[in-house]
Amino acid sequence: MNPIDPAELSAFLDGELEAARAKEVASAIASDPALRTEFERLRKADTGWSAAARSAISRPTIFLASRTTFSSFYMRVVTGAMVLLSLRILPKLNDAVAWGFVLHSIVLIALLTWVIRTTHRDSP
Repeated sequence: MNPIDPAELSAFLDGELEAARAKEVASAIASDPALRTEFERLRKADTGWSAAARSAISRPTIFLASRTTFSSFYMRVVTGAMVLLSLRILPKLNDAVAWGFVLHSIVLIALLTWVIRTTHRDSP
């Protein structure tokens, strides 16, 4: 009988050995306590990996709204609201502090719009 290496134990566990070699490996496992211990360790690891794979497959999938729906509707609403507020507020502003506030607000709105589009584009 040839010595049995760990790759052959794994192949035996998976049922990938030829019939004659599988019989040799089975008899060696039955007669050698160290080999039996190694085989049981492999079997426990295989069982754990199989259970993990089954649980990963059975998890429900979460579907997110498409990017086009978000950008086409909400971005138009936000843009329309910005235009209406600008038309309503700008004629009432006379001093430089107020104009600075308006300019900073426009930059902030543009930055937030860019962040929303960028983060939504990266989401699955």
